[in-house]
Amino acid sequence: MPDLSLICVVVDKANKPATYDVFDAAWKALIQRFENTLAHRNFPGPRNPDDMGMLFPDRSDEKKLNALLRSMRAFNPVPSQQSSGYRNLQIRTIIEDPNYRDSSHSYFIQSVDVTAFLLYQHLSPSTYMRKKSGQNYFGRLAPIVCKHASPRDPSYIVRL
Repeated sequence: MPDLSLICVVVDKANKPATYDVFDAAWKALIQRFENTLAHRNFPGPRNPDDMGMLFPDRSDEKKLNALLRSMRAFNPVPSQQSSGYRNLQIRTIIEDPNYRDSSHSYFIQSVDVTAFLLYQHLSPSTYMRKKSGQNYFGRLAPIVCKHASPRDPSYIVRL
């Protein structure tokens, strides 16, 4: 499926304080990268000036994710590259609250779960995966990893 694009976010919890909200940080990074890629028309396929998107996550903390996305539509502070301040880059291209799916009823959600597992094994392979060279499977997804989401990372992974 060459028209798919993966945006991968990894949170290294090792050096984070106990108060660090992994859920919030990971979803915020994913939403911002999705927004930027849509807004700049960097996904493959036709480039329409009015491209919009939706989120289809697995069942998780639905209330928290809905609240996060709604707040990002009003206030989304992003560090400025020109100064030490922030810019308010409100979410504009995600048209609806997330549409939650049960992974047992969605092949797309199941494929995302497999992708997350392969990414985890790529970064921290288990003994079995190392023995079977399973840590290399994530590399097979390189053609569909969104290179615009984290262009400075050699694997194009958003790392927090």
